[in-house]
Amino acid sequence: MTETFGAEFLVRWLAAVAGDVDREADRLTELDSAIGDADHGANLRRGFAAVAETLAKEPPGTPGAVLTTAGRQLVSTVGGASGPLYGTLL
Repeated sequence: MTETFGAEFLVRWLAAVAGDVDREADRLTELDSAIGDADHGANLRRGFAAVAETLAKEPPGTPGAVLTTAGRQLVSTVGGASGPLYGTLL
């Protein structure tokens, strides 16, 4: 079976990721508190919520545009090194 990952799929997938991050934000922050400044969960929650909101308002038409939009949103809304790292990944 071949599955195509189009723009609509990626928008739904990133919305699901935003939900997962929101649900696990406290745990991510707890883990970060052991070696960092205890803001990783809050930062990712803010960033992925912004991604989901942006993509829901104006969904891009191509997979590349979805990932570019999501990446730019993460770079601009997630603090510290995580925003550029996750944003560049996408």
